[in-house]
Amino acid sequence: MKKFDISNIIISKICDVYSYTLPEDTESESVAAHSAIIIKRRGKSEYTVGVKKYVADKDNILFIPAGTKYSLYVYKAGDCAIIEFDGECEGAEVCEFFTGEDKEVSATLKSLSQYWKLKGPAYRSKCLSELYALVTLLSSVNSYTYSLAGKYQMIHRSVKYIEANYRKEDLYTPDLAKMSGMGETYYRSIFLSVFNVAPAKYIQNYRIEKAKELLVNSSGSIEEIATAVGFANSSYFCKVFKSTVGMTPSEFAAKSQTLG
Repeated sequence: MKKFDISNIIISKICDVYSYTLPEDTESESVAAHSAIIIKRRGKSEYTVGVKKYVADKDNILFIPAGTKYSLYVYKAGDCAIIEFDGECEGAEVCEFFTGEDKEVSATLKSLSQYWKLKGPAYRSKCLSELYALVTLLSSVNSYTYSLAGKYQMIHRSVKYIEANYRKEDLYTPDLAKMSGMGETYYRSIFLSVFNVAPAKYIQNYRIEKAKELLVNSSGSIEEIATAVGFANSSYFCKVFKSTVGMTPSEFAAKSQTLG
């Protein structure tokens, strides 16, 4: 099945353009009367559609097609801009666009909002033009997002955090997902498509690679090395090491010295 492309939308009417700020911890359920683009310029909100979760914050813009049933939870209060419109959206689905505070997106939204608020001559045509410009920008972002480079950019911060903090035992996928501004399921799928392994396995493999370096270049004991790379105990470390490398840490160290 071909993936939905927001640029294929044919917009027939802009219904409303407005902003509001909901208090932190607000929860609600609703059905989208119109298709909507949600731009949260400050704060963070999570939209749940079925079993999937989508984040709206300063880095992520959401598109929700008309008729979508969703639940909303506001993690952090902040100004949220909504553009509601009608049109032909065949095969439309909820989309999350990682824009990273794109200046062009912000400028387009500002122009659209001003035209709508002032309601000057031909304002509807001007608003429609700006909305199509915004949709085109989001489509371009979407194309980049679904490339490997784009996907990596989405999780880049959490990957660098893993590399800097692999010694800590408490590296958990939900925390890494939150750091990347995503729901856990979506984060896991992006991570898997980039690295071909789940986050937990990536962390484990990274720790093993660091352990191999220490086994070759340091005189630390197995227990010390296990602790140094984030394993809770040496027994589990040895088990994981052997299943990953094909030999025990001691065997690996001895072989490395032989090959010297």
